Amino acid sequence: MAKLIVLRQSGLERKQILALTQVVREVIDFAPGRAVAKISGKGDTVFVKRFRRSMKPWWKRLFRKPYRSPIFDELEILSRLQALHYPSPEPLMYAESRHPRFHESILVTRFLPGVPLATLSGSDLLAGARLSLALLGRLHSYGIVHGDCNPYNFLIAEEAYVLDFERSGDFTEMGAIDDFKKIILRLRALGLNEVSLSEIALAYSDNVESSAFDVQAMLGELRDEILLAKPTRWRPPQELRFDPLDI
Repeated sequence: MAKLIVLRQSGLERKQILALTQVVREVIDFAPGRAVAKISGKGDTVFVKRFRRSMKPWWKRLFRKPYRSPIFDELEILSRLQALHYPSPEPLMYAESRHPRFHESILVTRFLPGVPLATLSGSDLLAGARLSLALLGRLHSYGIVHGDCNPYNFLIAEEAYVLDFERSGDFTEMGAIDDFKKIILRLRALGLNEVSLSEIALAYSDNVESSAFDVQAMLGELRDEILLAKPTRWRPPQELRFDPLDI
């Protein structure tokens, strides 16, 4: 039986942590080693990510660097963003455990309302894209690049939020360009025309303190670039009930 180690927690009592980890065991993987869930209770709703990494064959561990979960890296970024009052998930708990066959890590954040930008169309897509590019500009101004800047990672409600910071890191010019190119190409694939793309690019420019690249020139470079679309691994989170939840 593995020992659960809680490395970071905020607002959760020990009994809540133990009960919550029991519920997380019921979550079904949507991809190998990956699971997400929306867990609702009487007092609140949380979002849970669970990653599992195989620890076999055992002899390979002797030559590996110590394992660091990508959602621990996400926790670090989210903690920085909370201090900046940036609209991203509020981290509540991070825990991990080492089983004989796998390493498991769990990140619990407060649940945010809205739908992914990628699920919108027409004027709703344009309005959501404008909000999203403004947030991307702010993120770059704070010295952070996202690293997986696709429309499923922008949540649109009355305001917008940015999700999934597993691949995020400190700002670099190349990282900022990659973020911008990825979101622009995917929004074009969703149906936004060149006029709309120019409009949302302006939202980025208006919210970044000092752009690392010429935004309009970059749009011109991307005009003839073809996006090789890949099937998304995004799935709606599994929904579970947890009555003792009251954060």
